[in-house]
Amino acid sequence: MSAVAPHLIDWAVTNRCNLHCHHCRGMHKGELNTECALKIVNEIAELKPGWVIIEGGEPFLREDLFKILEQLQQNQIPVYLITNGMLLTNQILSNLENMTAKLMISVDGADAETYEAIRKGSDFQRVINWTRECAHLGLLEAINFTVLKSNYTQIPKLFALASSLRVKKINLIGLKPCYRYEEELLTPSAYLEAIKMTCQSSQETGVNFFFDEPFFWAVVKRYQLLPLTANGSAGILAPSTTACIFGEYLFIEPDGTVKPCSFSPMGINIINSKSLVEIWQYMSTTAFFKQIKSPTTRRGDCLNCEYLTDCKGCRSRTYALTGDWFGSDPCCPLALK
Repeated sequence: MSAVAPHLIDWAVTNRCNLHCHHCRGMHKGELNTECALKIVNEIAELKPGWVIIEGGEPFLREDLFKILEQLQQNQIPVYLITNGMLLTNQILSNLENMTAKLMISVDGADAETYEAIRKGSDFQRVINWTRECAHLGLLEAINFTVLKSNYTQIPKLFALASSLRVKKINLIGLKPCYRYEEELLTPSAYLEAIKMTCQSSQETGVNFFFDEPFFWAVVKRYQLLPLTANGSAGILAPSTTACIFGEYLFIEPDGTVKPCSFSPMGINIINSKSLVEIWQYMSTTAFFKQIKSPTTRRGDCLNCEYLTDCKGCRSRTYALTGDWFGSDPCCPLALK
């Protein structure tokens, strides 16, 4: 086995969802049965990742979800469960209180109008009520906020909302390839504005955050910002490194396809090939993946950037926008002249 374990494993356990979100990346059709899912849990335990993200679709639509969570817990693997919050019930929260898994609830708007326009079929007040209750019970790790053109100006209101709900942390997630990608993708100047607003809002409210963009810390250094960032695990990224972690973790699609990044177009289907451990060995040792992960292979503005090793640029987004795995990240604020 490779000497280095994955930072994390991100597993979309179902492609089923009760909402139609503006920024949905889409899901592979098909869903592993319970036997296959529990086999994957055992293989995850062999890899010893830092933690596992369970998501979807909407994971609470999977009838055997608690069987999966229980087996992960038996293997002493930390778990973060991403949900849209719409299907939460008192019984679900009671079950979770007996487990170590922590919730991350997606809140992509600071008011009903914005949130419900992004997440079709949702109920903002219902989600806010459950978020408050989860925070009160100590079940909430963070709220997740995907940064879009249609919502990024609400970042100050989001931090104020989080503070009022006694939410301790926000995960701000940069938009990655999805169906309506380019119409919601921030420009470099808008990204700079979003990062500045985030740092200022955190200072003003005392709410901590993680910003899931490899150029975040480079921008902080360049513009001498003062972020009030959280300590420990972010759940959605690896705080041990600031750079893009393409190929340093694994993403598992609902049908068992394994990828080097949640948004990578390339993947290997675990059902028709090797075990998860063997796939990790392959992705850790193959020359092509090593080249993508190495900052020395970059071209354009990235190659000459003083923060290259701190960032490396988002590889899946760069490929989606340019067709070049080794190109410069078109969204990076540091490329602004």
